[in-house]
Amino acid sequence: MNLFNIKGKSVLITGASRGIGKTLALGFRDAGAIVYGAGSRPESIQWMESEGINGVVLDVRSETDAFQIIGKIKEKHGRLDTLINNAGIATNTPASGFKEEELQNIVQTNYVGVFRNCQAYYKHHKKEGGNIINVASVLGMVGSKLASVYSGTKGAVITLSKALAIEWCNNGYRVNVICPGLIDTDMTDMIKSKEAIISQVLAGIPMGKLGKPEDILGAAIYLTSDASSYMTGQTIVIDGGLTAQ
Repeated sequence: MNLFNIKGKSVLITGASRGIGKTLALGFRDAGAIVYGAGSRPESIQWMESEGINGVVLDVRSETDAFQIIGKIKEKHGRLDTLINNAGIATNTPASGFKEEELQNIVQTNYVGVFRNCQAYYKHHKKEGGNIINVASVLGMVGSKLASVYSGTKGAVITLSKALAIEWCNNGYRVNVICPGLIDTDMTDMIKSKEAIISQVLAGIPMGKLGKPEDILGAAIYLTSDASSYMTGQTIVIDGGLTAQ
């Protein structure tokens, strides 16, 4: 028996057009899952068609997108086995410099969108149960310069996940969190482009390097598989030792 087998499981991954989400979509496809990859724009998901991934346009800030898409997946496959809330945005704006539009965009994308997706999934599957993986960040656990609102939203995702894990446990739901550290994607370009900053960042990571998107895949497969069937309300940290200090 292969506890980590996810073949045939249906999975919806938000923020799948690039970075960690894209790597998860391709990795789950290779593991035999039925993958729905969500992007915010039609052009961001065009590549998926030729890669055996079902691309869907889902703006996580929408009040209705997730409910409609999850309903269609359930209608086609009988259920959605796992929802992975990965979509997120970040800026390096000083806390004193946030304008209202930028503030609301981050909060709506990183926190409200996660909640709405979870709620939509629950409404469709409250009789069948389900499995939710929320991708947060180590910056939701520790403070950092120029990350005030981002850190706040990711910390909120961690505690939201614990609350939902307790509230929905009797309905057959599991809710867990993956907290990546600094991963080498386009979201860290603003750090990598400044030599003085990246040197300082790497000095603070015991492993002395940025992580790769592939480093997140194993934990996501574990949380999707039957190997984690007794695990809920927990956070898996993948950060090269950054938060171990």
